[in-house]
Amino acid sequence: MEYITNIDRLLQDLDSRPCDPDKPVSLNAGVKTKELFSYLKSIYGKKFIAGQQYLRRDEPEDDVYFSETGELPAIRGYDLMDMDKEKHDDQVNRAIKWAKDTGCIITMCWHWYAPDNMNDMEHCDWSFYYKDTTYDHKTSFDLLKAVEYGTPEYGFIISRIDKAADALRKFGNEGIPVLFRPLHEANGSWFWWGIRKNDREKCIEAYRKLWYIIFDRMENLHKLSNIIWVWNGQDKDLEVHPNTFDIVGDDIYSETEDDHSSQKSRFEYISEMSHGKLVTLSECGYIPKPSEMRKDGVKWLWWLPWWGSFVHAVDEHWKTQLDENGKPLKNEKYMKGSFLKDTFADESVVTLSRLPFFRGEDSLPEKFRKTEK
Repeated sequence: MEYITNIDRLLQDLDSRPCDPDKPVSLNAGVKTKELFSYLKSIYGKKFIAGQQYLRRDEPEDDVYFSETGELPAIRGYDLMDMDKEKHDDQVNRAIKWAKDTGCIITMCWHWYAPDNMNDMEHCDWSFYYKDTTYDHKTSFDLLKAVEYGTPEYGFIISRIDKAADALRKFGNEGIPVLFRPLHEANGSWFWWGIRKNDREKCIEAYRKLWYIIFDRMENLHKLSNIIWVWNGQDKDLEVHPNTFDIVGDDIYSETEDDHSSQKSRFEYISEMSHGKLVTLSECGYIPKPSEMRKDGVKWLWWLPWWGSFVHAVDEHWKTQLDENGKPLKNEKYMKGSFLKDTFADESVVTLSRLPFFRGEDSLPEKFRKTEK
């Protein structure tokens, strides 16, 4: 029998439960998921977790962190993008391996590839960027049609949500909880699930429907037990039911040079949508200084610089620049001088080795082990 989300019934069920920031919203949450959630709650406002987003298989970001600080990020960000349009980066299995080997925390976003032409899906461009952007590859995939039962677009999103659930279940089968962040940056118009200026009100309604369909299928159909939900809509007009997220995130790419400020105003704005839940810097260009966050009372739970040139230097062809020993050079624009070393040395910063789930130096690749055998 076909499973169809009844949004009115879902909202009635969500309304029947009090919003409890001390528990995961998933009624299926397993032991490991609850354990991670409890840890995040216990350090919130006291410590900040160092994170990093990855893409390339060789993950040169880690070489920069280790050479500069002798430490690695505790949270590793990967992407479900590979399952939408077959690619070669295999991010799901890489994430699972790191988590199994080291005990790190995993967060997954979803750059959701969709076809530009529903009538010729095999031969058209697929992209997550919407057609009004200036990117080379983009899609005209219609958010409004995607949440309209019976349309080809609806059939597509259902198939992909179920495929994403299968990918996330792989983590669950290995006992790995995931900080799951779908439909990110929806306040902008650059992604197909974002808010188009000409159809703002309709897009807001469709965005919420899509969020609830994702949540409902993963929670009530697939009954995933390893998900901690991160909502990253970034706009009060886009708020979803507080019983469908555990953490609210903001993505900040400051255009101000060397901006390691706490981003206090953005933190305060996002916190107004948190319903007392955890608040995080789910993506960033510049890492905020821990001392600035403490001074301003800003409690970003973790920070997550984007991959590539936000960490390591690149040449005009976007090729990683190496030092005389063949190691990637840090990008001085974002990490001048001793900033990275000083930040990772701060006692309030949780690196991988300071994570209670860390499985020890022997769990790391040899090049990241400090102790000589």
